[in-house]
Amino acid sequence: MSKLISALILLSAFTISYSQTLLPTAGSSLFAGSGKCLACHLTNKTGVLTVNGEELTPANHWRSSMMANASKDPLWRAVVSEETSKFPELAKTIETTCTRCHAPMGNKQAFHDGADGYSIKETELSKLGRDGVSCTVCHQIQPANLGTPESFSGGFEIKPEKVVFGPYEDPLVDPMTGVAGYEPRHSQHINESALCGTCHTLFTPYLNNKNEIAGMFPEQTPYLEWKNSKFPAANANCQSCHMPPLTDSVDISTTPPWHKVKRSPFWRHLFIGSNAFMGKLLGNNFDTLNLTATPAHFDSTVKKTKAMLMEKTVALEISPSQSGDLLSAKVKVSNLTGHKLPTGIPYRRVWIKLNVKDEAGNTVFESGGWDDEGEITGNTGPFVPHYNEITSPGQVQIYEGVLQDVDENVTFTLLRAAGYKKDNRLPPQGFTTKHVSYDSIKIYGEALSDPDFNRDGSAEGTGSDFITYKIKLKDKGTYSITAEAVYQSVPPGLVHHLAEIDTPEIKEFIRLYDNESNAPVIMNSVTKEIKISSLK
Repeated sequence: MSKLISALILLSAFTISYSQTLLPTAGSSLFAGSGKCLACHLTNKTGVLTVNGEELTPANHWRSSMMANASKDPLWRAVVSEETSKFPELAKTIETTCTRCHAPMGNKQAFHDGADGYSIKETELSKLGRDGVSCTVCHQIQPANLGTPESFSGGFEIKPEKVVFGPYEDPLVDPMTGVAGYEPRHSQHINESALCGTCHTLFTPYLNNKNEIAGMFPEQTPYLEWKNSKFPAANANCQSCHMPPLTDSVDISTTPPWHKVKRSPFWRHLFIGSNAFMGKLLGNNFDTLNLTATPAHFDSTVKKTKAMLMEKTVALEISPSQSGDLLSAKVKVSNLTGHKLPTGIPYRRVWIKLNVKDEAGNTVFESGGWDDEGEITGNTGPFVPHYNEITSPGQVQIYEGVLQDVDENVTFTLLRAAGYKKDNRLPPQGFTTKHVSYDSIKIYGEALSDPDFNRDGSAEGTGSDFITYKIKLKDKGTYSITAEAVYQSVPPGLVHHLAEIDTPEIKEFIRLYDNESNAPVIMNSVTKEIKISSLK
């Protein structure tokens, strides 16, 4: 009897877990939940969506991405609640604007049905709203306005004709129409960066001191940054990196079971970016946040995210030299991505940690270390300027966007963000100040006068920067110089700012944040030695 009871308890626990992680299948007049697509696009034992043992089910890759969890992201929820608590008279506008890209199915459906707004509360009550940036969002986006300002800030078009677009010619129409109720249609726009640019180009209003809307601010501009790079000419789109393609032929559907069609290439639906911290937080709290991905899914996504950060993001070089008792270390930092580094919401930051040790292993100089919370040592004051030369440990090269309000004071509040006090985020290769979009993606601060920031003499577009570290030595010997490029998606300063505001969403995020390590990801590291035989 005890064995039977134990079995029933285990079955009950499995049922709860399995029920929670079921993707929604409910639909509306425009959209279907991701579970509807999973019914046919699922790896099976007959070789569907699998190559060399790699499981390729799109929904299982996507479900632990930030796109899938866009409406459940506790930091996003905290930031939205900050804005609505400070500006309650604008709450409807704020939530409608934010859910346009974070809960697009609920938002678009509401407006299609005649609503004039869409709230966080409505998102919570909607399975489609909570399904994030799901399959029938991206695959239904119409091509007509892509790449135009009208498409930005979530201005993509969805028509009620229930046509889904894909990259393959001659799609099998009847199975998808019969099972899911959508007509598949071939269109290459599904592979274009402009599709991603609909949400990854975001202009938001900013307020003056009277809480009046005073203008628009380019809050996030990865697509425009990519346009101002060498990558469009090389036909390297967003999907090339964030949905890394597999060139093998792949059977992509279980329906009908007798079909023999294979497709190539196949784009893995990983949607990996850089936010390993939030992926880890989500995976560690999937029960609390009622997520449809398991910890194993999140672990896989975090692993791939870190691999992208460490293998495809930044290059480092060190050139050491000596003049008398002065050791110089010239560090070259090169952006390997197709947009600014870092990009996206301008809270993220990359910095250089430089450590010099003597031959006994003692540290004689360090710039860019961090404490237990992940805060940069010496990071005091409202912001850290851009450096071309660093001579003391308290100086740190931080690549970041620093927001300012209409009075040019530093701010974390997005509705106060009228511009940038500093934007030395490292541009992509090919980036120039003459590009048609430059007004929206400008360089701000001391980096503008840095002669080797994105420059080689008079030529722009290197996508690199040089920092010269000068360290005064006391002894001869062999010195080891290590440079590290490190990344952090959630700076402690932002968390401290949010903690000053009392809302349930912020309290929840702070609670989850406090249980995680916020140590940055070391993207790249390089070490050089120099022998100092004389200090004269």
